[in-house]
Parts: sequence; C-alpha cells; structure tokens
Amino acid sequence: MSALIAESGSPADDHLVLDVSVPKGTDPAILSSLRHGLEQAVSLLLTTGQARMLAQADQLAELVSGLTEPDLGLIEERIQRLKTIQQMLDEEEWLTAEMLNRLQPEPPSNKSHPASDWKRRGRVFSVSLGGKEYFARYQFDALYQPLPIIKEILKAFGPVADAWKIAAWFHFPNGWIAEPGADGDSPRAVAPKDALDRRDDVLDALREGRGSYSA
Repeated sequence: MSALIAESGSPADDHLVLDVSVPKGTDPAILSSLRHGLEQAVSLLLTTGQARMLAQADQLAELVSGLTEPDLGLIEERIQRLKTIQQMLDEEEWLTAEMLNRLQPEPPSNKSHPASDWKRRGRVFSVSLGGKEYFARYQFDALYQPLPIIKEILKAFGPVADAWKIAAWFHFPNGWIAEPGADGDSPRAVAPKDALDRRDDVLDALREGRGSYSA
C-alpha cells in the first residue's frame, strides 16, 4: 500500500509527487492524516536544508510520530536543534581524533589516542555527527593539550546525554560572563569558549545559568 504526498490531478500538480509505502494492513482511513503530517515534515526538512542531517531512522521516526496528529512541536524542535548544530559547525574549528594524534609531538601508534584517553578521563568532550566524532578546538592549548579548565567544567556539568548541549553552552554568548562595552556601551555577553582564561567567571556562569543554551 502506498500514500501520495501530492496526489496526481490535484491543483498542486506542478509539485513533485513522492510515493510513500506504508505497512500492509494500514487502515485506509488514516492515510489522509498521514499524508498531511508527512507533507509538513518534508516541507520543514527541505526548507531548512538539513535533510542530510536526519539520516538516522530513529530521528525520522520522531518526525512522523503520531499518525493521526503529528507532533509539529517535536518536528520544529528537532529542526531548531539541527540549525543550532549547523551554526556551531560553521563557526567553530573541529578536530578528529586522528588529527589530534598527528598534532602530538610523539603521536601514539593508536590513532584514536590520546583523544580517546583524554575523553575517558573527562579532560575533554566530543560530539558525534554522521557516525564521526569531533572535538572542539577551543578545548586545547597551542600545543594541542587539553586545557585544565575543561575538566573542571565537564565535572561541574555532570552526566549529559546529548554532548551537543555542552557544545552549545560553550559556543553561545552567556549573560553571566560579560566584558565592558566599547566607548561606554553596555557590557557585552561573552561565550564561555572565549573566556576560558577567566576560571571563576566561567564556573560561576555554569552554576548560575546552566541550561540557558541547549542544542
């Protein structure tokens, strides 16, 4: 059995038609509602340009969860999350474990080291995208060794299921960290990643405003 997102012969016949298979035995009465939900999900995906980032089946399942009444709030939340992730990817330098390995004075033979060991010891964090692991450059000093403050911050965070939330906290300006504005302007919020030399300010900001920014 299949459902058409845009039916042939409809007023929108200038649109492309996507033929979607549904499980055998699906009640035909729900196809109209299902089509409506899929239309909205596809529209949101394509207009944001992030379809490639929702390749995982569980994410797609979330987008169309609830056959008769699709949860559009969930769809919009996931799209916003992907837009946030894309912004961080565009604005920050990211390193793989192999890159960090090559940047060491004496690279270990195991190319996942020392990054995997640093992560295991809570000295750095990583994010995953498309099955690959990435480490934000701001976690390391000029010699590509972990900054001590990173371990303190991660300890203060505690367990976090989605590491992109940690990345978002580091990346975006935080109202609890400020610097004087130019020519007497109001103080300007600073991203934690740009204030890692201000240990007390950064840790205070985490305690006071944790959860203010999330992916």
